[in-house]
Amino acid sequence: MKKVFKFILFLIVVFGIAGVSYQVYSNVRHKTKITNVNKNKKISIVALGDSLTQGVGDPKKAGGYVSRTKQALDKKGYKHVTTVNYGIAGQRSDQIDKRVQNNVKGLSSSLKKANIIVLTVGGNDLLQSLQSNALVDGKAKFNSRMKQASITYQAKVNRLMNDIRKENKKAPIYVFGIYNPIYVYFANVDVINQYVKKYNQITNGVVLRNKKAHFVDITPLSYGQYKSKAQKEKLVESSDEVTFNPLDILKLDDTKGELNNYISPDDHFHPNDKGYNYMTNRLVSQLFRFNDWN
Repeated sequence: MKKVFKFILFLIVVFGIAGVSYQVYSNVRHKTKITNVNKNKKISIVALGDSLTQGVGDPKKAGGYVSRTKQALDKKGYKHVTTVNYGIAGQRSDQIDKRVQNNVKGLSSSLKKANIIVLTVGGNDLLQSLQSNALVDGKAKFNSRMKQASITYQAKVNRLMNDIRKENKKAPIYVFGIYNPIYVYFANVDVINQYVKKYNQITNGVVLRNKKAHFVDITPLSYGQYKSKAQKEKLVESSDEVTFNPLDILKLDDTKGELNNYISPDDHFHPNDKGYNYMTNRLVSQLFRFNDWN
């Protein structure tokens, strides 16, 4: 019995040492991967998607997060970063995919040469679904239609990701989530937040099923400067009862500017300078967290 006990103890010690050794090796390897990077390497960032990639709302007219990401990498010492911006405002997932399939303006050709691929998708899919079903009679019917729309969206995003991968099997793909641009005006309208969360879950699920693909969450843009739980609760309490369709952004009062410090006062929808800076910081943070492009 003592021999058996000693043998078990021996195994525990051996495997314990092996585990520690592997952890040390893993840490050293990870550090080597982070520090031994070639900052002279040519890095091509290809960004495709909707208006968030195009940079709508950017007061600098500089291309939103795309140009800012290049600037951020320049500041970190990367000397040869180029970007190509294929963002088109208003496009849904299937329309973006069609451009990839048809190599519109050399999109698929650019994807083949990319070291980093960035995608914004989902906002227009959700907006179209909400607008087309906003006047449906009955909550059950509305939810049923929205459920079907979300299933359709999942299939489209999955196809889009597959088509991007056909063009480039090696480059990591970073996919931005979506946000609720009018939350601060209608904090008590939960249905929009509910489906923003749902579509983000769908996008993230598709991303997780793809190798070297990463989800970039930008949900905090919904809340802007109202970050704490107390601030959010106060927004809900102060929100008026909705007497019109909250999706009709044009009815917001332009004389008061924009209540969300991260959203453009021009359309109450797209990020402003601060908003695009936030998107850039989130993307760059993920780039160096995964570091699978160096």
